[in-house]
Amino acid sequence: MNADTVLRRFFAASGHIRHPESLLRYERVQSHLRTYLEDVAAERLGRPDRALLALERQFDDGTPYARIMGAPELLHALPDFLAPPQLLPDFHDRLAQISATSRLAQWLCSRRLVQREESWNDVVLTRAAAEQARRSPAL
Repeated sequence: MNADTVLRRFFAASGHIRHPESLLRYERVQSHLRTYLEDVAAERLGRPDRALLALERQFDDGTPYARIMGAPELLHALPDFLAPPQLLPDFHDRLAQISATSRLAQWLCSRRLVQREESWNDVVLTRAAAEQARRSPAL
């Protein structure tokens, strides 16, 4: 399953949120995460994956990361998504970003979209990044 499908399903499963402003926040978080994946996380991939993305961009430069990369690569990108340069500027959006990212890491494991043993380091790093982001002076 590619990252696009994973994100669509995860955020659809988060649809239990009824308050309109919360729904808008989650849409902003998803948009920001998708932009981060294409612009930042793509540059941090290994050489073979970067080459694959470069080839894909020749045909369609829209969202190659989301189309080609899978759940393991998505999970691997999550800790850096919670680093200070990536945190959303609005206080409430940032809280939603931290919460959604932490839940996404757990969701990937609980749905068995990643091998828990092989991806455990990324889960732990995401949890630590979420905790650090919660303690950020900006919050």
